[in-house]
Amino acid sequence: MSIRYLLSLALFAAAGGVSSAWAQTSDITASANVNNPERVYTISNCNGLTMTPYTSPTQKSENAGKFAFYATSTEGQYLIYNVDSKVWVSYDQAYSYSNGPSKAKLISDKASAQPWKATKTTAQNGSAAYEFQPITSTGKADKYMNWHGGVDFNPLDNKTITVGLWQDNGKQDNGSAWVLHEMVSNTYTVSGASVTINGKTYNDGETITVSGSLLPSDVTAPEKEGKFATIQIDPETKTITVAYYDLPTLEDSEPYTNAWLYPIQQDKVGDASAWQENNVYTLGNNVLQASFLNTEKAIYFLGSKAMNLVAGTEPFYVNFGSGVSVAASQMTLGKVELVDLAAEPNAIRGAKHYAGKALQANYTYSYNGQQISIVWRAVLRSGSHYLRTEMELTGVDDVDMFSIIPMSYKVDTKAAGSKPSAIGNTRGKVVLNDKIFAGLETPTAFNTVEDVANTDNSVIQGMWSRHTTLKKGDTWKVSAVVGLIAQDGKQSSKNIRETQKRRSFLAYSERERAVPWRANPCYISWYELNIDRNNAAPGREYTNMTADGVLDVLAHWKSSLWDRYNVAPKNFVIDDGWDNYGTWTFHSGFPREMRDIASQAADMGASVGAWLGPVGGYGQSGEYRRNYWKNNGGMQLSNPKYYDTFLAAATNLVKNQHDENGKGSFGFFKFDGISAQGTAVGPDPGDTGNENAEGIIRMEQYIRDNLKEDIFFNTTVGTWASPFWYKITDATWRQDADWKKIGTNPNDREAWITYRDMQVYNIYVTDSPLCPINTLMTHGFILTEHGDVSKNMNYENALNELRCAFACGSGMVELYNDYKLMDNINNGKLWSDLADLIKWQKDNADVLMDAHWVGGNPWNGYSHEIYGWAAWNGKKSTLTLRNGDTKAKSITLTLREALEIPANISGKIVLTKPFDDQAALEGLTESEAIDIDQQLTLTLPANSVFMFGGVDADPSSAINGVVNNKNEKKTLADTTLYDLSGRKVTSKHGVLVSNNKKFIVR
Repeated sequence: MSIRYLLSLALFAAAGGVSSAWAQTSDITASANVNNPERVYTISNCNGLTMTPYTSPTQKSENAGKFAFYATSTEGQYLIYNVDSKVWVSYDQAYSYSNGPSKAKLISDKASAQPWKATKTTAQNGSAAYEFQPITSTGKADKYMNWHGGVDFNPLDNKTITVGLWQDNGKQDNGSAWVLHEMVSNTYTVSGASVTINGKTYNDGETITVSGSLLPSDVTAPEKEGKFATIQIDPETKTITVAYYDLPTLEDSEPYTNAWLYPIQQDKVGDASAWQENNVYTLGNNVLQASFLNTEKAIYFLGSKAMNLVAGTEPFYVNFGSGVSVAASQMTLGKVELVDLAAEPNAIRGAKHYAGKALQANYTYSYNGQQISIVWRAVLRSGSHYLRTEMELTGVDDVDMFSIIPMSYKVDTKAAGSKPSAIGNTRGKVVLNDKIFAGLETPTAFNTVEDVANTDNSVIQGMWSRHTTLKKGDTWKVSAVVGLIAQDGKQSSKNIRETQKRRSFLAYSERERAVPWRANPCYISWYELNIDRNNAAPGREYTNMTADGVLDVLAHWKSSLWDRYNVAPKNFVIDDGWDNYGTWTFHSGFPREMRDIASQAADMGASVGAWLGPVGGYGQSGEYRRNYWKNNGGMQLSNPKYYDTFLAAATNLVKNQHDENGKGSFGFFKFDGISAQGTAVGPDPGDTGNENAEGIIRMEQYIRDNLKEDIFFNTTVGTWASPFWYKITDATWRQDADWKKIGTNPNDREAWITYRDMQVYNIYVTDSPLCPINTLMTHGFILTEHGDVSKNMNYENALNELRCAFACGSGMVELYNDYKLMDNINNGKLWSDLADLIKWQKDNADVLMDAHWVGGNPWNGYSHEIYGWAAWNGKKSTLTLRNGDTKAKSITLTLREALEIPANISGKIVLTKPFDDQAALEGLTESEAIDIDQQLTLTLPANSVFMFGGVDADPSSAINGVVNNKNEKKTLADTTLYDLSGRKVTSKHGVLVSNNKKFIVR
């Protein structure tokens, strides 16, 4: 992360007061006055880390130090002064210096301070920079200022750490190349009405000089009853003007009380409508309205009563160059219009199935002669309990960009009854209070909250950092959302799992994600065909794996699963070992690429998929791939040449993997490793890390837009627990080790299940509670002789793992199973178990998108707790519980708690088991109505998993309609019938045949 980005956070802090601005400079100008230095700088290295007042590294704008340089008698040598702490950045002078951290000393005596030689250089990343060297006792410059060892040796924001030294210069190591940003000043003139800036009033004709730039949000005008003040700041003439407009009356809306998940349409939310009264535009439905003012020169947000958002904010800000901020009101406003959005019955994205309304505005702006064109719109579709805003930024010329703020709202916290906060510990977290959720719809966003001084308002804001060039003709797209939390009476509970906050956000997410939740069990070849056998030397890649080996696997799946049970995985994924190192082309072991494999998969109704490692993959083969690009810009998606190579490979896979007759298709990408972080909370540090993450997002969006919209993307190592990943991808990685054991259970398979699920509990359920767990890559089911994984081949434990892999609700279930073991364990019974679970997942596709956590921590550090997963859609439910301990344990709960049923709903549910071989669960009566508030004490035996299906006990409300994610009704005559447990039953001419049970129709 660069200092240019970091300081933009300060630039857009919305708490009031004058904004600070820093401009990158290529020259050091020495100060003379120690008490009040004339020129003040921040210092950042080209790895994106910034120097604190202690000279330790930071990634937080508020921790950036301010420094001044004072000339010495030797040209090019300076004393460096820390303005914040009033100390000199010195060192112990010696004959020579060694590499290491914490070499700098902070001293108060100028006479004792040692000088630093400053030399201009060009960093590895092409930036103009400086190198700083200490001077030896013999007068020579030696070593280079550097945080030796990076943040491993120099923890972020550590007050005990000072900057160190390293042997490589700035051309060899970005950590030795330093970029300076200087504080700049501007003088503004007030024109017309008086204004208040930083607590002081300025009248017509008066001027104010500030350090940095003024934004309209820095200026306040006198309040007038029933009026709204707009502030215009001309960045060219530096004039401040005020205009007043009538405030509209914000209408009350019906309360939003219950969230329902797509594909159920939220009919009570109502159809979207739009209207214009004079210069005010309003979008609305039954539960929310949002208004905007058009002054002919600018658009302003006029508020939303339902969401407690107050008037006065800009639609967006754009930061150019080194952080030069321009508000939307400072740009040239073009055409403004209300737009009808047609329903698209065949759309992939859920929300597009419904018509809507949009307010659209066009802007242009020229920065340093570089023109940018912007289309902004506010969007409301029928059934949406949320308002989205979208931006499309197109470079008319090459435009030097810094960051974009597409979302900035003021929340009336007194009216809302609670203050918003950012929930989670990652980039792309969600802003939340008891009434609303909000955020930029990208996992790389910085979604933040800041209180406005002396008011009841908080500003919620989303920033998208793009410290790069928007190329001529290219278009960037970014969007934001603010939506309602269902008010069921428990919305103020501190425990999110007792509220409808998760489900309210999920109701939005499922409508807007790239592809709504879908069942996608997939065979993945990694263990059976690849692990420890994929590291042949360059030129011998054909020995890693072959198409013949894959075809053998597919033939066995067809005979053992498809031919017997008429089910199969959705995709057969070739995981590593198929490529020529570095080029992502097929080696000679795949003479027909995957065309023959795709054709054979099609015989089972399946597609093929492939693994690609954006940063090269793992082990020796990963090193071979990276070596190919070592002197060619690096194997990273921020390298344009590598990006083009990667895209060409992806295009070939999507378009060409079918036989001569068109039989076969490609349906799955496993993009494994967008960074080297096994556990991540955001991109790798610095602009390069940020742009690598943006690279995979851009890649996936291009493939969806241009090649195959409904392709399945599993974006793995390097992703983090932001729910906004699913706006782009289908699945993300649960984090940390592929396979590991934890807990006190000596059974390695049970200990592995515990570890896998503990990671989900800690990283998602606990640390990022609004991030869905319904499409996680967990490493589902691993049954193999290869690799360092479970060696216990007991049937009962393998069945536990298999059932958990499906019951957790993840749409993508990874099947890493050797067919020989499937054949041999318990006489091949696992094949029929797998068939049952594939059918179970498909049959419950209308409820599993609500998958959420039940119970406690699989391993809390000293004991195993009972836990599991549940899902509920208002009519139907699933519930699974696991005990991973070696002794029986009990859990007490209600179905309301487990299924997270809203407080304003009551009733009874009938639970039944989906599989005949499942034993009865002590404390639970199956096939009888259970009140959702009845306390149940359930006792699970050691090493056990229990799965249940549930339906509303009122037979008149038994579900019958949602089929394969389409709102399509079937009659009894042409319908497969199931009892309440999900088991298929027989029927003759529409007459149900079974033992006086209730039935549902699918």
